[in-house]
Amino acid sequence: MGSLADTLVEAGHDVHFLRVLMNKRAEALPREVFNVTNFHNFVPNFVKQGQFDVNKIDEFKKPFDGKSFSTFLFQTKMMAQFNQIFRETCRELVNDVDLIRRLESEHFDVAFSELYDVCPMAFFHRIGVKTKLGALAVPLFQMIARHFGIPTFSSYVTNMLVPMKGGHQMNFGERFVNLVNDFYDWAHLSDLSMVYESPVISEAFGQNFPPLKQIGRNVSLLFTNSNQFFEMPRPISNKIINIGGLVEMKAKELEPGIKAVVDNSRAGAVLISFGTMVDIKTMKSEMKLAFFEAFARFPDYEFIWKIELSEEEAKMFAKYKNVHPVKWMDQKSLLMHPKMRAFVSHCGLNSVSEAARFGVPILAIPLFADQLYNAILARVKGIAVQLDVGQLNGEGAEQLIIGGLDKVLNDPSYSQNAKLLKRKFDLSPFGAKEKLIRWMEFAAEFPNLNELNLPWEEELGILAYYSIDVILFTAAVFAIFAWILFKLAKFLAKFLFSLGKGREKMKKC
Repeated sequence: MGSLADTLVEAGHDVHFLRVLMNKRAEALPREVFNVTNFHNFVPNFVKQGQFDVNKIDEFKKPFDGKSFSTFLFQTKMMAQFNQIFRETCRELVNDVDLIRRLESEHFDVAFSELYDVCPMAFFHRIGVKTKLGALAVPLFQMIARHFGIPTFSSYVTNMLVPMKGGHQMNFGERFVNLVNDFYDWAHLSDLSMVYESPVISEAFGQNFPPLKQIGRNVSLLFTNSNQFFEMPRPISNKIINIGGLVEMKAKELEPGIKAVVDNSRAGAVLISFGTMVDIKTMKSEMKLAFFEAFARFPDYEFIWKIELSEEEAKMFAKYKNVHPVKWMDQKSLLMHPKMRAFVSHCGLNSVSEAARFGVPILAIPLFADQLYNAILARVKGIAVQLDVGQLNGEGAEQLIIGGLDKVLNDPSYSQNAKLLKRKFDLSPFGAKEKLIRWMEFAAEFPNLNELNLPWEEELGILAYYSIDVILFTAAVFAIFAWILFKLAKFLAKFLFSLGKGREKMKKC
């Protein structure tokens, strides 16, 4: 959301930023955006009181154990956790009378929010904002797509939370599992956040307040962190605007020590980062050792790893001269460096998008959430080699890492595919910034864009939506026609048989 806000500020708009913090330590962190007109922090009381910490969600506790991906049972557990968080955050947000009064007095023309639940849109409706816009930092997933009437074909649209290895080219077994997961999404998960939050909204804003489903349906546009050239095929709606690659293309000056390492590398440099959501201390020393040993097998390359090591680990790994642990680095500027040869990544969508945007092939090691989908996407596009983090916990981890790196660094197809994808980004007729600004300004002028809505099941009815009535009618017509043909054939057979018998009798006479 920071890049989005800064882009709108650059275009001359007054932007206010309301940051909902789910970690009480995050208030001390630097802001994502610096040029906004006003900046608000909202920290729910249950976060202030230590009743919740985002880092204590099961998937974040042990990200390197390889157990964060399974079937719909994983979805149920994860979505239940997040929906409880959304509900309690929503409860405090919609009951903050002072905040509502303050924001209502600003008379905003447009409001943006990440659209993981509909409560923010209800909040915007309450403060009088007509143009409500959604944003997604992850790929468009089934639960959100359904609210825009976008159909999902389980035959080739893999479930984003539990993606199939084949991507859009699944085998029979994968299509079966994908169908089961999609059915579970449709039957149970799609409206789950509304089930959690509707009573909260009704209690705060009254029974006459519009239903959440209607408010969600009236969202003018949804901006996704995807790009048409770096996404799997799927049906889409004109309400969905892809703005993946919304990054500043100017590299910042690198820290002198890091710059010297990259500039002086013989064959090039490799960047390693598992993102900001992961506590790297949860990675076992044995796995860290496997990485260091693997990196040492490529002495012509310099490896820059965003990692915090204990004093003991720092001493242990000091002998690996081509590996450079750093607590922080400018990831984007490093990926833009001409000597960057590969990116070892957890495959958060921002990281994958930046690598694709700057033409850097990836050694993909997804940990949780949408990262497996992103890794599969990068592999399907031919810019990544994918490793299973679960297999890096046992014997043979070092060889797996070496094999993956060897492919990414020495098979020219990965670099060629990455550079081709970069050119498509560079030469796209309409850039991400232009699409964001022009569509936002258009929506501000015309808040009601519901003519772009695709019809959904509730509008047409299940029979009409899936053409079940037409199929049954057609089947009945064919059945009746077949029955008539059968009766005619039977009648003709009897007639011809009796005619033949009559001729035989005449001959005998």
